[in-house]
Amino acid sequence: MKRTLLAAVLLAMALGPLAAADRYVKREVRGVWLATVYNIDWPSVKGSSYAIFRKQKSEMVEYLDSMQAAGLNAVYFQVRPMADALYKSSLEPVSAFFTGTRGSRLYWDPLEFVVDECHKRGMECHAWVNPYRWKKKTDKDHNTRYDRDLKKRGMLISYNGEVIFNPALAATRERIVAVCREMIEGYDIDGIIFDDYFYPSGMPTSSDAEDYNDWKNSGTRLSFGDWRRENINAMVGDVYNMIQELDPSIKFGISPAGAACSDPAVAAKHGVDPIPKGSDWQYNGIFSDPVAWLKEGTIDYISPQIYWKTDHRTNPFGPMTQWWSKVAKQFGRHHYASHSLTFLQSSNTAADWKEVGKQVQYSRTYTKTAAPGAIFYSACDIDGKKVGGLGAWLKANKYMHPALTPAITWKEHEEQGTVQNLVSDGKQLKWDEVERMRYSVYAIPEEKKDENLETSTAGGILADYLLGVTYTNSYQIPEQYGQGYQFAVCILDRYGNEFTPMYIDIADVVEEIPEDAVRIDLDGWTVTTSMTVEQLQVYNTMGQLMESAGDTSELDVSGLPTGIYVVKAVTGKQTASKKIYIR
Repeated sequence: MKRTLLAAVLLAMALGPLAAADRYVKREVRGVWLATVYNIDWPSVKGSSYAIFRKQKSEMVEYLDSMQAAGLNAVYFQVRPMADALYKSSLEPVSAFFTGTRGSRLYWDPLEFVVDECHKRGMECHAWVNPYRWKKKTDKDHNTRYDRDLKKRGMLISYNGEVIFNPALAATRERIVAVCREMIEGYDIDGIIFDDYFYPSGMPTSSDAEDYNDWKNSGTRLSFGDWRRENINAMVGDVYNMIQELDPSIKFGISPAGAACSDPAVAAKHGVDPIPKGSDWQYNGIFSDPVAWLKEGTIDYISPQIYWKTDHRTNPFGPMTQWWSKVAKQFGRHHYASHSLTFLQSSNTAADWKEVGKQVQYSRTYTKTAAPGAIFYSACDIDGKKVGGLGAWLKANKYMHPALTPAITWKEHEEQGTVQNLVSDGKQLKWDEVERMRYSVYAIPEEKKDENLETSTAGGILADYLLGVTYTNSYQIPEQYGQGYQFAVCILDRYGNEFTPMYIDIADVVEEIPEDAVRIDLDGWTVTTSMTVEQLQVYNTMGQLMESAGDTSELDVSGLPTGIYVVKAVTGKQTASKKIYIR
């Protein structure tokens, strides 16, 4: 059918002053660990049949739907649990946790799927990487061509059955950097996060240690323990520097053990106060020194595993998250606490959910950077295959309203203006795309539109009116906002910086051009029926004339490609125009 335009009538919009304050948290990480190692969360079935593929995808969609329903805004998806890959890799064998056989063929790409599905829901997707782990004590030996090559090159060391990449080797650092680079170059991920596996726990610092000769032959003046810690620090720095060169908007964080710097001497070395609660076993146990990464500026955020309840006798959550918030602030970085939900598997009551809520509130209260956050371990304990109920409780009591993730404000970024050519058909908002940008969308009640609502303590429009985030240049208007609202759209870059809003009133809505005749209301004309005009013209957003006709009220636009256009009509001394959208 022919798309035709018929000339007629419309009105405009306005804004004005008055101030207000946020009723809700505007900036906060609300994340979940989605574990694949030993199939803790996903997938429940492994294999290479189409029936299994469908089951795996269906399970993932169910998880992401439930996370979105709970009000979460970030997913930390485990893609390299054991020197393997749940993505297309030229460096690593396909994970047995996905197909059932290490090194088998990858028939579909889990990371690509999860990134796409997260972004459809306005959620960030971070690639969760275990940098060193190759095999745990209870695992069978790996024997793919990738693994045989690692053994041949002498890249692995072990202790008590645990096998890891040797952190002392430059080749190990290069391998980890290359793995992370491959993910960034191949996928539209929002970040990379490492977990807390470094050296095997309890690995001795004596002559019978497998890496003893590496230390002795290194020429270092550092002690054995300090040398190991520096090996890890160097790897972290190499990964961070690579990301800054490639795409500094990719967020890089680490989730270490929950206690650090309980030794006053270690704390003094870093210029921080000792942690008031908890005992730091990681410093000499797995040779992890997370405050060093903050001090050296080689991570964007820290997500310590504060896996204890608020009333724990020796490691209470509150004082520990407060300390981490203070330390992160001291070094100009963010702190998002990681929380364990495994206790819900034995007791899953409203009182237990309130305990989780109390932890969330502590991090909000104690944040020193206006950037609180919670990352829950793990998905199966929110609304998953083990327990359910917490997600609905969080939505009703803590995550009632959407939140943007905190902005990485200390990095240089390009300034963005407003979105261009914002239009609506009453059901959907659309605008011109800006490459690799996200967008935040707001709905403002008509009775509030004359107030100044750009007064959020986090900057920009108040959190109260945030609808959500989209990774595309369109947003489906929820049915309940179909009438009585003004909308605003902001460019939201990958650092999290939000730019100047562009407003559109519901009164400015123009119907999308369907495959039949439609009346287009034109500003300034008061007629309400079709009329003949001297010239009816259609221009693209670059000002180029695309279609025109004289002495008519109709114009065939069926030959125009999808996009935003400006219709102009001239009759006598009058001219009127209107933006339209042609699908």
